Amino acid sequence: MSQAAIVEKLKVLEELDNVSVDVTGSTGGTLRVTHDKHHAPEFLFRWYGDHFVGYFIDSDGKQSQAVVSIYSPLAAIQFVSAYVMLNEIRANQKG
Repeated sequence: MSQAAIVEKLKVLEELDNVSVDVTGSTGGTLRVTHDKHHAPEFLFRWYGDHFVGYFIDSDGKQSQAVVSIYSPLAAIQFVSAYVMLNEIRANQKG
């Protein structure tokens, strides 16, 4: 599937409050999902030939081993859905 189509699906996360999706490279060689809140999940995605590999980024900016691979726009939609759930139950929420 198309790298651009996957990036398009992942950018939907920007519709969430306090979430940013930063894309590096013209077609999205690197994509970072960040959140304004300290305890929110953050991810870094890198394009490797025919798919994105995703890494969890901790609050100190340290990158985990690969935790997800996204080969298709459908898999990107699944990740978006999972991220929304993680964001809703994140630690240290006030409210």
